[in-house]
Amino acid sequence: MSRRKREDPWRYEAAIAEVESLIAQIESGELDLAEVVERFQQAAQTLKRCAEFLEEKRQQVEILIEELNQDDEDWQAF
Repeated sequence: MSRRKREDPWRYEAAIAEVESLIAQIESGELDLAEVVERFQQAAQTLKRCAEFLEEKRQQVEILIEELNQDDEDWQAF
């Protein structure tokens, strides 16, 4: 039976570091135009994933706050 190599879970911080690296490569002036476009596309895709992640986490926080507020109201009813 073959074992699948476990992929590291996606991390926001690592994604931001990747985007910063891509930007540095673009700004270096050492890439040809095709490479610049490729790096730009990679950065844009990564930033889109970051935005989706942040939106998901924002929604989770809102739900938790609502639950805490509801719990507080329940306790005040006693």
